[in-house]
Amino acid sequence: MAEQDNNLNDQQTPETLEDSLSKTEVLLEENKDVISKVLIGIAIIIAGYFGYNNMFAEPAEQAALEEIWPAQKMFEQQLFDSASTEFEYILENHGGTKAGNLAGLYLGISQLQSGNFVEALTALEAFDAEGKLSPGLKVGLIGDCHSELGDVDKAVASYKKAASLLDSKGVSPYYLKKAGIILEQNGKSADAVEVYELALNTYLSTSAPSVQSVKTEMEMLLARAKASK
Repeated sequence: MAEQDNNLNDQQTPETLEDSLSKTEVLLEENKDVISKVLIGIAIIIAGYFGYNNMFAEPAEQAALEEIWPAQKMFEQQLFDSASTEFEYILENHGGTKAGNLAGLYLGISQLQSGNFVEALTALEAFDAEGKLSPGLKVGLIGDCHSELGDVDKAVASYKKAASLLDSKGVSPYYLKKAGIILEQNGKSADAVEVYELALNTYLSTSAPSVQSVKTEMEMLLARAKASK
């Protein structure tokens, strides 16, 4: 994944859309940082819940935790095929545990990264997302599956829902940008304009330095979509 494949410079024109906004590159590059941060957060929550030394975990949960850590290492090393095999085993043998449920999320992402989009969709839909972050991440990843499978409407709906669930200035614009990009790629510039405006008005109306680069990029995407209407 190249750094921020969808960043647009001042010289970029609508004619470069297909090359600069490859769906696969969007999936493999942009998701990496978001997914990594959320997975780290979930892993910390689970580790904290049971205790790092597993002293308070019941036997089934402890067994699942012991199985999942090596599989996570494979995932971190981007050995997605091997990781998928391990996460499938954990799901089959420890599916009723919290760590086993988390393996379902890892499995979905691993399959997605391996290009097995139908299998990824199945795993992600089965994942029981709880808490503040994981429901939005789940829906966003499901959007990636639909995008790669060519279902534009479901992909856009998932990205918009993920943005709403996460409701964050830091993450929601990312999913709305992906929705807008897919709409543009499929000749729906007018709908893309609405999505970009939603991102700007709802999450990027502030002039805070922390969002300025994202805001500038979104304004450029909006201008391009308007020019293509």
